[in-house]
Amino acid sequence: MYRVLLVDDEESVLKVLKTSIDWQAMGVETPMTAADGMQALEMMERESFHMLITDIKMPRISGLELIRRVRCLYPETRCILLTAYSEFDYAKEAIQLGVENYLLKPVQKEELENTVQSTMANLYRRRSTGENMLYDNILHRWLTGSISEEELGERAGVLGLNLYLPQYCVVGITKRRKDSTSSLFRSACLEQLSRQYEVYHCWNDKGMFVMILGGRSLAQDQLEKELCILARQQGAEDQVVAAIGGVVSDPQALHLSYSLVCDMMELADLNQTGVMLNIHADTRSPDADQLIEDLRMFCYRAPGGKDSNVIAVQLYWSVPYKGADECLHHVIYAYLRVLTSEFPEQENSQEQLYKRFGTRSREATGDEAVQMLSSALEWMRADFEKRLDVLSPIVRLAIRYIHESVRSGDGGSIKEFSSKTGVNPAYLGHLFKEETGNFFNSYLMQCRINRSVILLKKPNSKIKDVASQVGFASTSYFVRCFRESKGVSPARYRIGREEQS
Repeated sequence: MYRVLLVDDEESVLKVLKTSIDWQAMGVETPMTAADGMQALEMMERESFHMLITDIKMPRISGLELIRRVRCLYPETRCILLTAYSEFDYAKEAIQLGVENYLLKPVQKEELENTVQSTMANLYRRRSTGENMLYDNILHRWLTGSISEEELGERAGVLGLNLYLPQYCVVGITKRRKDSTSSLFRSACLEQLSRQYEVYHCWNDKGMFVMILGGRSLAQDQLEKELCILARQQGAEDQVVAAIGGVVSDPQALHLSYSLVCDMMELADLNQTGVMLNIHADTRSPDADQLIEDLRMFCYRAPGGKDSNVIAVQLYWSVPYKGADECLHHVIYAYLRVLTSEFPEQENSQEQLYKRFGTRSREATGDEAVQMLSSALEWMRADFEKRLDVLSPIVRLAIRYIHESVRSGDGGSIKEFSSKTGVNPAYLGHLFKEETGNFFNSYLMQCRINRSVILLKKPNSKIKDVASQVGFASTSYFVRCFRESKGVSPARYRIGREEQS
């Protein structure tokens, strides 16, 4: 489990920091507190801390001086700075000290939660600290849509990010194989694209090199041609693959472009010819979401779930999908989406699936095609259960508890589950993240959104009723979370489903 030290000379601020975050769900023991920097250093001499959150202006020594000393004595400690000053000099020094983020007082709850969760994720990934830490963290949160418009705007001025360009898109680059090399291609891309666009870049937690492009005329077909030419010039055509996300005009919608890039990287066969990745299915439509949720419930043997034959029949005989080959593609994509959400840290899922189904003859039609799809689904459930069996019994029990609480609309929480089972909530939060790759509360939230997708299919159900049925106490909060996950509001999402129908 991880230990956190909160430092501020105002007791009211310390109280907010301690109570605003569900620390235990992130695998953290109850945070310790110190009233000033000297007391914090004394405490750190007696016991180790993995994260330090400190005010900048305190008696005896400042927060900046405290972090400076901590950097020398305890270089692996993650640091977050609190300040009432938005001056550039303070921010510049904070960046040089390698802080995870600096938060302006009065601290906003959502901003604090997102910063702490990002920092905890870096701890779990054992990511090294460095001078570019704040820059990388802000880019990552921008890409994933977990930063508010206000915070992004403030940080952009400090980090040199231009948020006033007409268009943005995301480009991802990864190696085809572990023994491949991508450095020359990446360097060539940065040099060439920087002549035409604003380019910001970082690495994501899956080892993908990510570039954010901003400019006046971002044409995907032209970008594809440029990347293919660069790959050929660098002799990297058999070494790398690249994906380009959709172009967006609002910087707050950048996560939609990034989601598409991640889909292509996670779902496509990396052994396909050509540098540019493409997937042969719509993975973000209501129909695709419905298949994913049907498959998720099937894998978990959830009450009310469809069996393999029903899913196969509905898929094969539905209007959009005609051939068995296309149907199998959709099933593979749906199962990969289930795996990447349930077990984000597990590797080689693509390779295993394409090896299993890539050479199978799919010329079947009618009942034979349905039987082939049903058999594939049964194999996927057996594979899914093998992956579940690797988890600790208490983690599997926690997952089952989350699904049941979402189906019943009871809400659910790590404290309630820990109370029922007698397990230490901080220990469970730590174990849950270590084994599944998901934070307990993040997984619970995503399960609620996934369940709402099914409930929104009912034409007469009201948005506020759907929110309540999946455990949201506030309809507005549900709408905001749904939009962050799906890119549109529940109402717009339902309209898209009706248009597909």
